[in-house]
Amino acid sequence: MSYSSRVQLDQVLPLVYEELRNVASRMMLNERAGHSFQTTELVHEAYVRLSKLEKIDWANEQHVLRVAVGVMRRVLIDYARKHNAKKRDPNQLFLVCPNHGFEEQVQATPNIDLLALDEALNHLREIDERKAEIVELRYFGGQNVESVAKLLEISTTTVKRDWALAKAWMYRELSDDSFQS
Repeated sequence: MSYSSRVQLDQVLPLVYEELRNVASRMMLNERAGHSFQTTELVHEAYVRLSKLEKIDWANEQHVLRVAVGVMRRVLIDYARKHNAKKRDPNQLFLVCPNHGFEEQVQATPNIDLLALDEALNHLREIDERKAEIVELRYFGGQNVESVAKLLEISTTTVKRDWALAKAWMYRELSDDSFQS
């Protein structure tokens, strides 16, 4: 039986809705105080954008979650562009202890320039799609190594290695003079 993308999305979305809310909640922790988006609004805006995507054969819940993380990131980037975000200290990115979870990472990095981060992430995507997706899932999606490995269908060792390399690359890219205020 063949369904359109919209029907498949409508079937899968209820299965991942709570996880999407959790991801959106973690993303919102990284936003400035007084940000007008709420968690539910971010999830619903992502759904609206997902429902407009054509010719996508949603494979499973993980596929929807992976794409939704990227869409939610785009929603926040579009919001930041619209509200003319100021440049902030790129040295705050990834100043994390390896034993801390995502919540501690977000609390340690409250002053990230989302637009500079997006530009660097897009540049990384041109060079290495998988590393960019790992950054997106870890940093924006708040996924741990095991979850990313499952979502991308790769080993945890590969995720750890690519995450370390991507962090170093992103740090260098964001520390470049072109990203300084």
